[in-house]
Amino acid sequence: MSTLKDVADRSGVTITTVSRMLNNRGYISAKTKKTIQQAMKELNYQPNEFARSLSKKNSTFIGLIVPSASNMFFSKIIDCTERHAQENGYKLLLCTSNHEEKKEIEYFNMLRANKVAGIILASHTGFLDAQIPDDAPVISFDHTVSAKIPTICSDNYQGGIIAAQYLIKRGCRKLAHISGSAKLNSFANLRYTGFKDVCEKEGIPHIVVDASEEQFISMKYEGTINSLLDNNPETDGIFASNDIIAAKVITACKKRNIRVPEQMKVIGYDDIDLCTLFTPSITTIHQPIEEICSQAVKNVILFCENKIVPTNITLPVTLIERESTK
Repeated sequence: MSTLKDVADRSGVTITTVSRMLNNRGYISAKTKKTIQQAMKELNYQPNEFARSLSKKNSTFIGLIVPSASNMFFSKIIDCTERHAQENGYKLLLCTSNHEEKKEIEYFNMLRANKVAGIILASHTGFLDAQIPDDAPVISFDHTVSAKIPTICSDNYQGGIIAAQYLIKRGCRKLAHISGSAKLNSFANLRYTGFKDVCEKEGIPHIVVDASEEQFISMKYEGTINSLLDNNPETDGIFASNDIIAAKVITACKKRNIRVPEQMKVIGYDDIDLCTLFTPSITTIHQPIEEICSQAVKNVILFCENKIVPTNITLPVTLIERESTK
């Protein structure tokens, strides 16, 4: 692999001159630039963009910390964030923590040490809350770090209301909610609050079962779902806190010869691609992931430009009707 020194030697200039040209510092004649560029091409030299970014006052890198890259929801978060970062002239540094405290803290400290433009925190464990200064360029997704750290989320409470109202409208009389993990300090827990408030107002019997953090990472919800169906055979409508759980519910129902949607109606949350790939297709609460990621990147840029960053942004959700409730 060619080095900066190799380029300098091939060009007949000093390493400092090559560095100045790469970082656009000081005057370099057009002839010298052309010579250096030709040498880089001949040597197939690729500048270390991360190192160059660190040498500048303003970094062109944004850090993203997620609990998982295999989970389809977070895969979409990663994809959308990378695209919006690239469109704005930034590159993404991805860190996956698997909900491990040590990894989250190490990743956060690494990103800070390398002076990234900002950090988008999509993990909800709370491990980093005490580590993050109030003036840090951090944007939190679906989780409150502190009163001064900006957050972005969908309207989780309204999503729960919409799901419960729709299941009742479709004739369900005994409802259940499967929570992603109530132990996590996440706005997503408001989905159950909205769901519960509607059920209590309408006098509809309901239960909630809570999945664990381990299930959130492994996506193995079968035990929780089977226990729910065994202990509550009269349940005829389930609101799952994410689409992966909803898909697992439908699979469990098929194995028990419970027909969806005739005997059991199922609603998910997020509206990931799985919803249209699954049979029956999954009715869900659409979370505006594209807008969330776009706004997160915009907020990082506002930080960099020393402009005011909105402290709390809540984006609306919508019901997407598909086969699992019709």
